[in-house]
Amino acid sequence: MTMDFKYDNYGSLEHITFRGLNGCEPVRDLKNALELLKIDNPKRTFQDRVKAGEFDNTSDDEYKQIVDAVDFAASLWRYPGAQVGTLAQSEMNALMLLANAIGVASK
Repeated sequence: MTMDFKYDNYGSLEHITFRGLNGCEPVRDLKNALELLKIDNPKRTFQDRVKAGEFDNTSDDEYKQIVDAVDFAASLWRYPGAQVGTLAQSEMNALMLLANAIGVASK
């Protein structure tokens, strides 16, 4: 599964969607799927977009804001208790990401 996103005028992520679901999954299947479902770290997608030249005409200030927003989102792709400086995971379980997001929001 891939997380697609756009940026607002402040470099924040918006219009976040996920590719890989068809919207017709029964609830009982979703619970099992969420435990197995892996979402790609958005930093990987962002790096591909940079290589493709999508940000070539972006000002340095705006680009830095976008990088900061992507870095923050990508920071959620770590397991609880991971040591500071540990590399983020390239993909992560959806339930673990939700737990990490709740943890960040509650601070």
